[in-house]
Amino acid sequence: MNERDLPQTVISIIVYNRLHHLQHWLKCWDQCEQAGAQLVVIHNQDEPDDTYRQACEEHGVIYIPRPNLGFDIGAFQDVCMDRLPGFPPWERLLWVTDDTFPMSKDFLARFHEAMKPGVGIACMEVSPYVTRHVRTTGFMLDRLTAKRLTFPVDPVRTKQQCYLFEHRGRKKILHNQVISMGMDCVMVAPRETSPMWDIGYHRRLPRRAEHEAIFGKLEVPDKVVVICAIFENYPQIVSSMLTQTHPNWELLLIHDGPDTKNVGQLVPADPRIKFSCTPKRGGCWGHYIRQVALECCTEKADFVVITNADNYHTPVFLEYLHKGFLERPDAVAVYCGQMVHSYKAWQVIDCRLEQGFLDCAGVMVRASAARMVGWNDITTHSADWTYFSDLIEKFGPHRFHKVAGCLLTHN
Repeated sequence: MNERDLPQTVISIIVYNRLHHLQHWLKCWDQCEQAGAQLVVIHNQDEPDDTYRQACEEHGVIYIPRPNLGFDIGAFQDVCMDRLPGFPPWERLLWVTDDTFPMSKDFLARFHEAMKPGVGIACMEVSPYVTRHVRTTGFMLDRLTAKRLTFPVDPVRTKQQCYLFEHRGRKKILHNQVISMGMDCVMVAPRETSPMWDIGYHRRLPRRAEHEAIFGKLEVPDKVVVICAIFENYPQIVSSMLTQTHPNWELLLIHDGPDTKNVGQLVPADPRIKFSCTPKRGGCWGHYIRQVALECCTEKADFVVITNADNYHTPVFLEYLHKGFLERPDAVAVYCGQMVHSYKAWQVIDCRLEQGFLDCAGVMVRASAARMVGWNDITTHSADWTYFSDLIEKFGPHRFHKVAGCLLTHN
C-alpha cells in the first residue's frame, strides 16, 4: 500500500507510571517506518509530571495528560467519543499499552495489511481465555468502527467496567461487538511472529533477545530499595536478599547509633548492600531511621520495602510483589497473601488491610507514594499501621493489591 493511500493514522500509547517504558517506546519509534502516522502519548496521571511531557517533546511526539480515571479503557472511550482534548484527527487508530513494544520496524505496515475488507479489528492477539476476546494491549480499528462501539457505562471508571468491555461482558465485549457489525477480528500474525510483543503478559513469549537485536537494549530499571534498621546483631536479612530472584535491589542497612560491635565488618561486600550508621542511637524500634530513609534514600528507587534485620523473605519475595504491580498497574502497594509471624507463635496469618494482619516487611510500595506520605509515627510500636493508614487515606484501599503466597517470616 502506497503511503499516500493510507488512512490518516494515529498510534496511541497509553502510559500510566512507567517512564522507562515510554522512553524505550520513543526510541523504538524513531527507528520505525512511520508511513506518515502520528504517535500520540496519553498519560493517565495521578499528579502532573513534566518528565513525561519532556520525553515526548524531545522526540516531537504529541503528549496528552488526563486524570487517571478508567484506566486504559477509560482513555480509549474518551478517544472513541471525541472528548479527549488535544487528540488529533484520525481515520485509523492503533491502540497500544506501554508494555507492548514493536518487534519489527515495519510493524505499522503489517497492521495496515491485515485491515482487509471485512476486517473490523486487526490485533496482536485474539485470546481464547475466559472467552474469545481481543486483548486490548495492541489493536487497530477504523474510526467508523470506533464510533459504533458501546461501553458498559459512561464514563468507564473501575477495573470491573474495563473487564466488561474486554472479556467479561458477554455479547457486549469488544470482540463480539465487532462480530455483530458483520466484521472479523483477526490477528496480524501468530503470537510467535507477531510484529508486537507484550512484555507484561503472564503468558508472554520470551522474545526479549529478538526485540533487543532490532531496537537495542530494553532497560527495566525497576529498582527496589529495602530499608532495614539494625542494632548490634548480624542482619540475617542479608541472606534473604542475596537469594532474591529479582536482581535489581538495594539493601540499606542503617545501624542505630555508632557500630561499637563492628557489625558492619560482617556484612558481605556486595555493591547492592549499603551499610551506614547514625551519629547516635535513637531507639524507638528504629522508626526515625525509616522516616529519614524514606525521605532521603529512595529518590532513584521505583519501589520500597521496609523490613527488620531478623526477618526472612522467600527467594521470590521481590519478584512476586513486583509482578503484582504488573498485574495491577494502578496499585500503590502490593502485599503478600500470607505470612508467618512470631507474635502468633509462628502461625500462618492471612494478610488483610487491618491492624495486626499486615506487616511492613510484607508490603512493597511505590517509592513515589511512600515518599509522598512518609513514615509519620516514630514513637509507637505499631507505626507501620500508621504508614499503611496514611497510604490508604491518600490513595484508597482499592490501590492495595494482594498476591498469593506465604512469602515472609516475621521473627
